[in-house]
This record gives sequence, structure tokens and C-alpha cells, in this order.
Amino acid sequence: MKELRRNMRLVGTLVVVMFVGLAAWFAMTVFTQGTIWASDVRNSRLRATNSLRGDITDRDGNLLATTAEDGSRQYTKNAAARRALSQTVGDTAGMSGTGIETFYSATLLDISTSLVDRLSELFASKRHVGSSIQITVDGPLQAYIADKFPEGYRGAVCVTNYKTGEILAMVSMPSYDPYDLNGHPDATVEDTAYLNRCLQGLYTPGSVFKIVTLAAALTNDAGVTGQGFSCSGEWNYEGGHIVCAGNTAHGSLNLKTAFKRSCNVTFGKLAYQLGLERLQATAEAFGFNENFKFGDFVIYNSAFPTAVNSMNGLVWAGIGQGEVLVTPLHMAMISGTVANGGVMMKPLLIQRIANTQGAATATAKSEVYRRVLDTQTAGVIADFMYQTVESGTATRAAIDGLRVGGKTGSAEVSDNKEIETNAWFTGFIQDDAHPYAIAVVIEGGGAGARMPSELAAKALKKAVEYVG
Repeated sequence: MKELRRNMRLVGTLVVVMFVGLAAWFAMTVFTQGTIWASDVRNSRLRATNSLRGDITDRDGNLLATTAEDGSRQYTKNAAARRALSQTVGDTAGMSGTGIETFYSATLLDISTSLVDRLSELFASKRHVGSSIQITVDGPLQAYIADKFPEGYRGAVCVTNYKTGEILAMVSMPSYDPYDLNGHPDATVEDTAYLNRCLQGLYTPGSVFKIVTLAAALTNDAGVTGQGFSCSGEWNYEGGHIVCAGNTAHGSLNLKTAFKRSCNVTFGKLAYQLGLERLQATAEAFGFNENFKFGDFVIYNSAFPTAVNSMNGLVWAGIGQGEVLVTPLHMAMISGTVANGGVMMKPLLIQRIANTQGAATATAKSEVYRRVLDTQTAGVIADFMYQTVESGTATRAAIDGLRVGGKTGSAEVSDNKEIETNAWFTGFIQDDAHPYAIAVVIEGGGAGARMPSELAAKALKKAVEYVG
């Protein structure tokens, strides 16, 4: 009998522990995923509500989405701007899963309003209007960038304020018109247009990743800036070989020259010199392999290999190839971190939420995400990036009267080189009055020194004009 009682107590204890664990797991899941669940277009409560959606405006109050008196959802009248903002604003059909219309459905409909307030509105014969949302994006800037994006190409452009974390532009091409989803049976939407490439596009970074490799070298070897390197245009090593673009032989060079000329041989050797553990540690300090949890939006996880089976894998990772993947927004955050003295800010998309009476219920607050680099190391990398724009591969990103730092990249996306490389540029303006960082990727765009650098210069110059 005693044995039976002991077993019963044991089973009872296990049941209680399991119940508490399940409750804790559920509470944590609701905390981390609750917004996504509430905003899911399959949510029956969203379908059943009789509320009218609140407005969506840009950072300057320009109307991006509103609800007409007949209950229909109306978007900005400018068709080009409407398309440029499509994945950011979203649509009521929920096709753009990262759009404000979807991700903040519960807020726009204000489904949490109390029963007393609802009854008051019912007796007053009023339909409930949800909260309005003002985003950090500058609508005219986003429309301008989309207009200047190379015709016929796909890709993304992200512009951020690296001091505050605000997202100023989030262009994803191709785009779509939210009106095409309602009442236009013959309308066609281009393949992948619903995808927000800034947040969901995982790209091989190519040479823009050399910012991270450079940071790892500076962090782990105080004498690396004085180290000499030699490049014959290619490097054969055990298990493989790498070449520089166009098989260019850079000859004898130091680290700064290797960076501004984007020497693959030098950075492959640096990766080997560092080893996987130290290179991975720096990459993860920048946010690779991390599950970013930002309340304003969902961003896919950038990846860096945690294990390599050969020297070949390590060398290629050091030049941003192989298993390395990054989103454009994350790449802009990395450049912004360098410009901000090594401090990475938490990105912000929501500037203000206001209830029906116009009272603010939430306002943006800038937050430090983490310190990634010490100030001195960040300063050295920034100097290398200035040199790259002044006399390296990114001269087309220069802007008269502004100090611009940057890095270009040409990322291979096929083993046989039959597919044109993706073209990258990432960089920043070093100016307290205009602290803007940018990342540009053009799929199949070839060399990063051309189209993305030119587009970045136009976008940053217009950001100074529009945002101030």
C-alpha cells in the first residue's frame, strides 16, 4: 500500500509539473506570437467584426490607407506610390503577410475594445473605427526609390536611420497594386510580388560580408592592419581555390587596399587565418543565426555556417559565399552599426498608434539592440568604407558634399556561373544631421560597383532632401 501511495504521489507530481510547464510554454508562445495569431487573416474574430479599419499614414502624415464611408478600403491615389508601398502597407486580403494591414489587423480593427464602448457606439448608431497607425517610412522617398529601381530587375532597397533605428524606406521589387486583389478578375500579379524582400529575402551576400570578416580580423588580431598580403588573382589551397573578380591580380597590398578593391584572395586567407570559431562569433555578434524578435514586424533569420567540413567551406564563408545568407534589412543594420560607432539599434517601423479620439496609445521609442564593436574598431571599418567610396569599387555611390562609406558585392548564385551574380551595395552617410544607412540588392545585376552603387547614391541623396 505504501508503494502504491508513493507511486501515486510521484505520478501526481509529474502531472502538476507537466501542467505548469505547458502553461508556461503557452504563455511564452502567446507573448512572442500573439500579435501574429491575432492578425492572421484566418482569425474568425477578424472576419466577424463589424469594425472599420483605422488609417495608415507615413511619417509625415501622408494618407496611405483609409476606410471610405461605404466601408471599402481606399489606398493612396498615386498608382506608382501605391505599388511602391504595397508590401509595406499590405492589403485586406492578407496576401502580403508582412504588411501593416495584415500584421496589425487587430490594432486597425481595434478588436480589444471593451463591451461597454461597443454598446455605447451601438446605441449611438455608430460603427466602430479602429486605431490609426503612423509608420516611420517616408512615402515619397519609397516611391522615388521604386521609380529609380532598374527596370526589369528584382531586388530590394532598405534605408534606415542608424541613430534611431527608424526604417525610412523598404522597397521590394516586383511590387503589386492592392486594388488588383478586389474587383479586377483580369488583373495579374507578378510572381513573388507579395514577398517583402527587405524582410523575407535571404540572399548570398558576397563581398558585402567582408565587413564582418574585417571586423573579426580587427577584433582578434591587433596587428592585422599592418599585415601584408599578396594576390596573384587566384589562390589554390587544399580542397579548392578562389579567384578575384576578372582574375585581377592585386599584387602586394595591405588590409585597407584589399578591402577597397574587394580582394577575394586576401579575405579568403583572413578567414582561414581566423578559423571558423572566431569568424562565427563575430558574425553572430552582428545577428547571424539569431531569431530576431522585433515587435513591429517579422524578419527572416540570416545564416552563417556553424560547421564546415573543409577548408574550402571556411574560405568561401569569409567572402560571403557558400552557406552565408542575409536579408537586405539586416545588411543595412550592419552598415548602420559601423556608422554608429559599433552600436546596433533596434529597427522601428511603427511611429505612432492612435485611438479613434486621436489619443496616442503607443509611440516609437529608440532602443539599443546591442553593442557589436568597440568604437575604435568601428572607426577603422568606417574609414575603410570611406576609402572604398572615394577610390575603390564603390565610387559611383559618392554624393557631393556628404561623406559616404560603403561596400560593394557580387554574389554568385550558381555553381557553373551561368546565372548572373546578384549585385550588392551597402553603406551609410556619416553625418549627425542625416544618419542614414542603406542596403541595395539587385538580382542578376552583375557587379555591385554599377547599378546598386548608383541607386544607393540617388536614394541617400533623396533621403537627405525628403526626410531632412
